Amino acid sequence: MKYKWWGYLHSNGSVQLKQWFGDHKDYTEDCEGNPFTIKVSPPFEAESHELAWRMLRSRLGLPLETPDE
Repeated sequence: MKYKWWGYLHSNGSVQLKQWFGDHKDYTEDCEGNPFTIKVSPPFEAESHELAWRMLRSRLGLPLETPDE
């Protein structure tokens, strides 16, 4: 089963991965103009948390490493 995810790059350098439940405001209005949000990835499908993590990092232009690495 595929889940939908979205995420962003925080100004402190951390990557925030979130499961998406259909609220467009999560990744649009809540992130627009927020000084702590550097870059946002809109929702995408992935079959697992690990795959979503790698996909998000790629979408944000970051090295492909997992949270445990």
